[in-house]
Amino acid sequence: MGRPERPVDPRAGAVQRFAHELRVLREAAGKPTYRVMAGRAGFSVSVLAQAASGERLPSLAVVLAYAQACGADPAEWELRWKTAADEAADEEAAARAEEKAQQAPYRGWCGSSPVTTGCSSAATGLWRSCRIWCTSTGSRWCSVRPAAGSPPCCGPG
Repeated sequence: MGRPERPVDPRAGAVQRFAHELRVLREAAGKPTYRVMAGRAGFSVSVLAQAASGERLPSLAVVLAYAQACGADPAEWELRWKTAADEAADEEAAARAEEKAQQAPYRGWCGSSPVTTGCSSAATGLWRSCRIWCTSTGSRWCSVRPAAGSPPCCGPG
């Protein structure tokens, strides 16, 4: 008997949801071992186990072989895979956009989180007010400078 699979949260994203669906398919097929499935599918045990791990989206070829090894309709699983691939790409693009939005526009700038850089609560409040004003006016750049002699809000970036 092999190691038990780690749990996959289908609410964690498209890749995890798809892995969960593959596991449900395998359960419905009588939970054949990955060794048995590998004999049917033409892929290794590790490739098939990785497909249902939720770490990354498996290739379409692996999914189709996995589905056939479980007695499922490959056409249905091709559609499911394409849907999951589209959703995963959208999630990745959104994560990249969010990461880019959080980056500082130039070296030394706080970026979007002055709280984590050790700003005082007054500086943090001023920064938030400035950001809200900049956003509401459509301005792309705002500048908040500390009073003369005050330590800078942001460290070198």
